[in-house]
Amino acid sequence: MNTQEKVRSIIEGSTAQIMSMLMNTIGKGTFSDTVEETQRIVNDLGSQILQIVCAEADEIFNAERDRNNVIIKHAAKTRRLLTTLGEVTLRRRLYYDKTAARYFFAADELLQIEKRARIEKGMQAQLIADATRSSYGKAAEIAHRKVSRQTVHNIVRRLNDERLNVRAEGLKTVEHIYIEADEDHIHLNNGSPAEVRLIYVHEGVRQVCRGRRELINPKYFVSVSTDNDTTWNDVADYVYGQYRVSKAQLHISGDGAQWIKYGLTIFPKAQYHLDKFHVYKSVTDVVGGDRVLRRQIIDALSESDYDRVRALYGERLQSLTKPGERENVRAGLFYIENNFDEIDLTPATSCAAEGHVSHILSARMSSRPMAWSTDGAHRIARLRAYYFNGGDFRDVVADRQHGVPQRRENTTEKYRRFNSETDGRKAANDYYSAHLVGIDGITNGLSATLRAILKRGNRKW
Repeated sequence: MNTQEKVRSIIEGSTAQIMSMLMNTIGKGTFSDTVEETQRIVNDLGSQILQIVCAEADEIFNAERDRNNVIIKHAAKTRRLLTTLGEVTLRRRLYYDKTAARYFFAADELLQIEKRARIEKGMQAQLIADATRSSYGKAAEIAHRKVSRQTVHNIVRRLNDERLNVRAEGLKTVEHIYIEADEDHIHLNNGSPAEVRLIYVHEGVRQVCRGRRELINPKYFVSVSTDNDTTWNDVADYVYGQYRVSKAQLHISGDGAQWIKYGLTIFPKAQYHLDKFHVYKSVTDVVGGDRVLRRQIIDALSESDYDRVRALYGERLQSLTKPGERENVRAGLFYIENNFDEIDLTPATSCAAEGHVSHILSARMSSRPMAWSTDGAHRIARLRAYYFNGGDFRDVVADRQHGVPQRRENTTEKYRRFNSETDGRKAANDYYSAHLVGIDGITNGLSATLRAILKRGNRKW
């Protein structure tokens, strides 16, 4: 039975199994039960096809190898690999290349399966995505506990951090650039408090539908560092690489923290706005439920009437007797005085940093009791930003050599380099050309499928 017949037989068998299941469950089980059982059968079908693809890749290489230089050392080595379809057992031959003096699995190299990996890259990406959205433990549960919580943690720790960076797409002219910032407060596993800083850049707000608005082209940046330059470096690289800053009006908004105002040294022409949420919160804390006084203070702030604001705070202070309440009023007035020139309560300067911190950071990092290492907080915060920036988690799975992320030399580079080192001497049937047989220039078996998997054209080398 050839490969195509094997695949057809498996599909027909699975189809028959599904139909039999449907006939047996009609009137007995729920639709959800049917969905679950169908998913199990389809996953099993996919696992069997993956095993056939691996076997076919091995057969293609074996048929075309130079039998004098490349010999079989083991005819049926098995490897268990966890994929998004379930666990797959791959059977392939172990070869020895006399010329290069090395052992290798042709199927693994043809299909670009990572050495020594127990979990396939697509599955790793899924685990990273689940850990980003929920937790390490929840990610293990979603994977039906086929991996441990620690395994998920290790995969996240080994991810390629550089691929999380936000890339500018080219200079763009806009009228306004908005930069808003706030921080989330977390606990470290050494008992110390820490903060995760969030900065996001966007081009304004648009109405999606009644009662719902969204930011235009937002990009999110996070940092657990207390160094202001480190916090703002990636933001500056993106803004100056993405926009023609000289032709735009820059706005920086925040709660008045010095690390946020530090952005004015990075963008000297930007205008700073105190976040209205914190203005209203400060006034509300001072008035103690007096809605009339609150309205009077807000009106005075809207009109930039500093004398009126100070007088209202003075009246509130005189009406109190408890030291704690009086100190609260003094602190509120001090906050307003220090940021008075940056207070703008017009709708045009709306800032939603507090809500974004809650949605992007707090939902994963501080809404429930948990303690972080600095490195763990850094990675999860960056993954959260990457997720909301629309990133693909398959792009951040690290290529590893003994646990250290490395750039893997692709097949084209590797064998062109070999050819140059041997003065261009290339036998028609030697291993380094036969390694690509079945993908390039041959159309037997599943070679077309393999070409699609590897995204290569039908080239002749």
